[in-house]
Amino acid sequence: MIRCVQNIVAVLIFLSLCFAGTDGSTLSDREVFIRLTDSTMSGIATEALVNGRPVFVTAGPDTISTFFLHQFIQNLAARSSDVFVRAESTVTTLELNVQESSVFYGEVFTESFFGTRKTERTIVLSVSGTLSSNADGKVIWSGRMTRIYTDTVLYADVDRLSSTTPPVSSYRKPELSFFDSIIEPAVVTIASGVAIYLFFTIRS
Repeated sequence: MIRCVQNIVAVLIFLSLCFAGTDGSTLSDREVFIRLTDSTMSGIATEALVNGRPVFVTAGPDTISTFFLHQFIQNLAARSSDVFVRAESTVTTLELNVQESSVFYGEVFTESFFGTRKTERTIVLSVSGTLSSNADGKVIWSGRMTRIYTDTVLYADVDRLSSTTPPVSSYRKPELSFFDSIIEPAVVTIASGVAIYLFFTIRS
């Protein structure tokens, strides 16, 4: 009987380790968006031949495009582009519009019966751009860049990772299944109760 109690306690310790959080090394939503923005602007700057060219950068009238505008300008400036805030200061205008900025999670899953809950995270940033001449309005380049980041994160870390999600982005949090939210906690609670009961019963 003592051996049985020892086994139960060992299982409970193992379960507590399984449900432990991460060390914080997983990228937050904000960090992912910064990387996607950099990659997106790299593609647009290359295709539109903006690198090294003086350009006036503007965003569409929608809130989401305006929100990302500062990051767009920083990325272009980092690529040795002369970025201006007034159209009359240069001969070309690059208008950027964010078509999609979203974070969504797949179904919560475990790799074993009492394994750590995980979920697949997908972050999407899609930006369209138009480079035109300020003299006659002629479109020099027009295109769209979409970048997608996918990884697997712990369900317990979702709130922390998503705490910095841009407020203008669409967001869908993963939902626990009936088993995950009701059955599994009940099984763990009952197992803990049985272990405690046997421990004190045997000792007495």
